[in-house]
Amino acid sequence: MTRIVSRQHALARGVSDSELQRYCRTRAWRRLCPGKFVSSTEFDALSPTDKHRIVAEAVLSTSQSPDSVLSHISAVVLHGLDVYNADLRKVHITRNRSGGGRSSSTRKVHTSTYTESEVTEVDGVRVTSLARTVADVARSLPFEEAVCIADCAARTRGVTRDQIEAVLDSCANHPDNRRARRVAEFMDARSESVGESRCRVVLHELGYAPRPQVLLSDAAGVFARLDFEIEDISTVVEFDGRIKYGKLVPEGHSASDVLWEEKRREDRIRATGRQVVRLTWADLEHPHRIRALLVAAAARAAASPPPTGTTRET
Repeated sequence: MTRIVSRQHALARGVSDSELQRYCRTRAWRRLCPGKFVSSTEFDALSPTDKHRIVAEAVLSTSQSPDSVLSHISAVVLHGLDVYNADLRKVHITRNRSGGGRSSSTRKVHTSTYTESEVTEVDGVRVTSLARTVADVARSLPFEEAVCIADCAARTRGVTRDQIEAVLDSCANHPDNRRARRVAEFMDARSESVGESRCRVVLHELGYAPRPQVLLSDAAGVFARLDFEIEDISTVVEFDGRIKYGKLVPEGHSASDVLWEEKRREDRIRATGRQVVRLTWADLEHPHRIRALLVAAAARAAASPPPTGTTRET
C-alpha cells in the first residue's frame, strides 16, 4: 500500500528539509502537495484513479477547514465507483458554507451546505455520501459521464433514484438541479458496465427506447439475456466489450469455444425473427454509424414476418 509521508514525520525521523528538497529534485520522492510526499516508484506504478485517491487524501489532510470533505469526482474515486472520461487532475473538496469557493491548478473547492447524513467515511477519510456524490456529479458532469457513475452506484451499491432526488430536493434552488434530475430519471442498475451505460445513452440520444437485460424465450424456454431490445424495430443490440472472450472465459473452455457458443446463441435469436446489431467501444464514438446500422436493421425487420417468442425484463 502506498504510504504518504508528511514533512513532520520525515523531520522527526531525522530527514532535513534540504534532504526532502533533494529527494524531490532527484525524483526519488514526489511532492503531492505542500508538506506531503510519496515514493515516486510506488506512485508511478498506480492506476490513474489510485493516483487521484492518494493525492486527494493528501490534499484533504492539509485543509485548514474542519468542514472540508472530498466530493464530486474525488468522492467517486474514494467510493470505488467506475470512472469514465473524468478529469482527475484536480481534487474536489466541498466546504459546508454558502460562499467562498475557489479553484487552483490542483484543487477545486466547492461551497455548498450539507447535512451530516450526506457525509460518510471511507478508510478514515471524510467524503460525501454515495447519494450526495452522485447528485453532485449529475449536476456538474456531462450527461454520459454522470450516467455511467449513477448506473454503477445503482448496480453495485443499491443507490436509488429516490435517494438522489431527495438530495436534490434538499437544495431546491441549485441552478443545475434540472440536469441532475435527468440523470436520476435515466439511471438504471441493469446496465452491467460502463460500456453498456454509454451504449444506452447513445441509443437514447438517437431517439430509440432500449430495454436493458431482457430475457428471450422460444418454444424450448428462456435461452438468452439480451443487452438491449429495441422492441419498436424488432432489433436486439448487443454490446461487445470483448472481456467475455478473454479473462472471463469459463475454466475448461477456450476463447474459440465462447465464440462458437455466441454464434449459436445469435443464430437462435435471429431464428425468432429479430434483427441483431453488435456494437463495440469504437462504435460508441461514432453515433452516425450506429444510426445507419439501426436504420438498416429496422428496414430488414419491416420486410420480415413479425418476430416469434417472448421477452420479459429482468
